[in-house]
Amino acid sequence: MMQTETKVSEKTNAKTKSANRMSDSAQADEQTVKQATPAQDRLTEGEKLLDRLAESGKKPQAKDPTRAPDMTKPIIDSSGKVSGKTTAAKKPIRPAAKRSRELSSLIGRTLRLQLKQKHIVKSVAFISNKGGVGKTHIASNMAFYLSRLGKKPLLIDLDLGNSDVTNKLGFYCDYTIIDLLKGNRAVKDIIYDTPHGFDIIGGESGNFKLANLTTPQRKRFIRVFEDIRDDYDFVLMDLSAGIGTTALDCALAQDYQVIVTTPQDIVAGYACIKAAFHRFRELEQKMAERDPDYTPRLSFRPFIVLNQVPDFQTGRSLFKRIQEVVHQNLADDSGFKLDVNFLGIVMSDGARVRESELNRTLYSSNFGATQAGQCFNFLAHNMAQYRDPNNPTFTTKLRRFVSIFLKSVGETKYAQ
Repeated sequence: MMQTETKVSEKTNAKTKSANRMSDSAQADEQTVKQATPAQDRLTEGEKLLDRLAESGKKPQAKDPTRAPDMTKPIIDSSGKVSGKTTAAKKPIRPAAKRSRELSSLIGRTLRLQLKQKHIVKSVAFISNKGGVGKTHIASNMAFYLSRLGKKPLLIDLDLGNSDVTNKLGFYCDYTIIDLLKGNRAVKDIIYDTPHGFDIIGGESGNFKLANLTTPQRKRFIRVFEDIRDDYDFVLMDLSAGIGTTALDCALAQDYQVIVTTPQDIVAGYACIKAAFHRFRELEQKMAERDPDYTPRLSFRPFIVLNQVPDFQTGRSLFKRIQEVVHQNLADDSGFKLDVNFLGIVMSDGARVRESELNRTLYSSNFGATQAGQCFNFLAHNMAQYRDPNNPTFTTKLRRFVSIFLKSVGETKYAQ
């Protein structure tokens, strides 16, 4: 009898232990399931708990938006128990696909807005004291390499007395800048694309000069920049040779001035720098007097290009010599500063240059791998990477351009 009771007791204890083990296993599984529950489900349970607190009259205190969150405050987990000190609960997360679409759309709109705000067309004027130094040659080849850099350049032939850009490139424009100035054609009618990656506005040889432009003609020329501001990254202007006031005014109205000279004409190059600086100072003072809101530019920073040099070392040493003479002789006590910048050199390659002119083709399109061709590439890179310290907006630049070109160039007492 005793043995039977002992066996029954042992079976009962075994069942009890087995039941306890099953209970512990179930609790562990339940805990595992709770730990694996998505964050959104746990938040749903938390919201239910808040609802129960609200029904019992124990409303949770509203958060003070001006107060920093208490990161050490215990919170209630999904089972309703205090889980200890932790951070604040996260908000429900939106589906990844929807969040990705909205984020991509926002980024796209932001980038488009930033690009639109940052896109400011840059105008570059090429000037020299005398003809034959390669000004047109450098302007057209730089336009070619700017297009290779992903920029969209426009080349304008403003040598109205001796237009030669289109002739050297081997094509004919039905309408030129003269048709625009006379009011016969709109801006879009005189812009032509070239096979070299840049667009062009051709000039026309004759007696037409910038100094002879009437006020309506000057306004039409100014309208060119308003119409092309969103279409081009660079506008390159090939001006007539010489340091007449009208040519200098047109050059100084642009963002950048490139003065081209050669080792044989180094004195003429220095004279061009000197004349441009004196005219720059005079224009800035006049505009400040006419417009109280205008802030004059105190630094004149022309670019220097040395053409037809035998090697880079020679070109660099010549530029340093120009720089020394400028600092010695053109120091200014009126607050204006002259700071010449070295844009680069173009090595001499007379035979291939003459061959390109005879064939009426662009030098870089045929001889881009030569040393001179790489020099043009170097010039374009330097121009594309340059950051204007003044950082003007398009409105500021247009206002300055109008003030110089419309009023200063309009002083007919100055000769071309």
